[in-house]
Amino acid sequence: MKSIKHHDEYIAFRTAMIPITNSLFAVGLVSLPGMMTGQILSGVDPLVAVRYQIMVMAMVFASGGISSAICLVLFTRRVASN
Repeated sequence: MKSIKHHDEYIAFRTAMIPITNSLFAVGLVSLPGMMTGQILSGVDPLVAVRYQIMVMAMVFASGGISSAICLVLFTRRVASN
């Protein structure tokens, strides 16, 4: 029973991460994010602007992953206690 529970949690976490992962694929190819575009237009070296944008996207990805994991843990504790 425990392995089924962990497998379901794993699937839920991966499913929650799909939109964030898809947004990472589009950055730079389909869309130019506002911060990176603003830095390039203001005269900052494009490589520096890209580095900042990569950091911002990494923070968005990490915050999405952490919040999904915390929500999943709290939900499973609540369901398990009932």
